[in-house]
Amino acid sequence: MRRYYDDSYVMQFTAQVIERTQAGGHPAVVLDQTYFYPTSGGQPNDTGMVNDVPVIDVISREGDGAVVHVLAGELADDTVNAEVNWARRFDHMQHHTGQHILSQAFIQVAEASTVGFHMSADSLTIDLDKLNLLPETINRVEDLANEIVCADRPVTAKIISLNEAANIRMRKLPEKIHTDGLRVVDIDGFDLTACGGTHVRRTGEIGLIKVLRTEKRGDKTRVEFRCGARALEVFRSQNALVNQLTALLTCKAEEVSPAIMRMQEDVKAAQRDLKAAKSLSLDAEVASLIAATPAVNDLRIVSKVFADRDAGDVRLIASKLVQTSGVIALLGVPGEKAQLIFARSEGVPQDMNVLVKSALASINGRGGGTPAMAQGGGVPATTEQIGAAVDAARRLLQ
Repeated sequence: MRRYYDDSYVMQFTAQVIERTQAGGHPAVVLDQTYFYPTSGGQPNDTGMVNDVPVIDVISREGDGAVVHVLAGELADDTVNAEVNWARRFDHMQHHTGQHILSQAFIQVAEASTVGFHMSADSLTIDLDKLNLLPETINRVEDLANEIVCADRPVTAKIISLNEAANIRMRKLPEKIHTDGLRVVDIDGFDLTACGGTHVRRTGEIGLIKVLRTEKRGDKTRVEFRCGARALEVFRSQNALVNQLTALLTCKAEEVSPAIMRMQEDVKAAQRDLKAAKSLSLDAEVASLIAATPAVNDLRIVSKVFADRDAGDVRLIASKLVQTSGVIALLGVPGEKAQLIFARSEGVPQDMNVLVKSALASINGRGGGTPAMAQGGGVPATTEQIGAAVDAARRLLQ
C-alpha cells in the first residue's frame, strides 16, 4: 500500500516484510505498506532507513506495481521500523508543487504548456511547447508563481474517476494508476493537475520560485528553476560571487558588467599589441638566422633546435624563413611531445615530406605533409635526440 498518497509528511512507520528479492545486485524488500516514494513522474525516489539498513533506491516494479525497497545490506527481521529521509522528501515536495505552480503560470501568462519535467540533485527543469519566450515574459511568470506562493493557498489531493478527467489539465494520462481512480492535486483556485507525486500542504511552504535560465531544446524551451532552500543556495553563491567581483574591480554591483566589458576591450587591445610585437620579434629572429647561414650553391639550410619554445612559434618561424628564396628550414622542438618541422622555399626541389619521415624514424615519431612543408613527432625526445635527427636530415641534403 502506497501510504505517501494519504500523507506526504509521515516519515516514520512500522511495516511487515512480505517479499524478499534482489535489485541491481542489492538485497531488496517489499513491505505491506510504505511511505517511501519510488522514482516516477520526473520525481526521484526517497531514501532513508529500514531497521538501520540504508534504503538506497525505491522502484515501482513492472508488472505488479509493487514498491521495491533496495537496501545497502541484508535485512534480518520481518517486522521493521522505517524512516524516510525528511530533508530529501521535503525538497522534492517543494519542487514538485513549485513545478505545478510554474507550469500553470506559463499557461496563463505565455500560453506555453509543460511537456516534460525533470528533478535531480543537480537540476530541476520543465520543457515547454513554445519557443522564443522574452525575458519580460519570464519575469511575469515568476511574479505570478510567487504571488501564489505568498497567498499560502491550500494544496490538496483527491481521487476522481477517469470519466471525470475531461476537464483536468495533465500532460498525458498516466500509463499506470496505483490508486482506485485518477489522483489529482488541487492548488486552490489556481491549478488542478493529475499527479502521483508528493506535495506540500500549503503553497507558502514552497518558498521562493526562481527561474535561473532558459534554453532552446529542438522545438521546445527548457526552463531551469529552483524553489525554497535550493533557491536560497543559488542566491547565496551568486551573491558571494558578485561581492568578490565588486571587491576585485572596486566598483558597485551594477557596475560589474561595464567594468568587465572595459577589461575585455583592454585585453583585446593588449593581445593585438602583443601579436604585433611578437611578429616583429620573430621577423628579427628570422633575419638573424638567415644572416648567420651562408648560402652554398644559392641554397641556405637553416637548422636549429629550439628548447623551451612553443611548437606553434617554431612553425611560424619556419613559414617566415621560407618566404626568403633559396631556403630550407630544418627545425626541431624537444620535449614530451617533440616536433620536427621541415620547410622549403618555393622553387627549391627537395621533398620535405620524404625528408621529415626519414628523420622521424630515428625518434619513433610519426608525421608527414607536403613536399613544401612537413612535420611530425608527438613522442618524448631530448634536445640531443632532436639535434641528431636534424643533423641527419641536413647530411642527407648535403
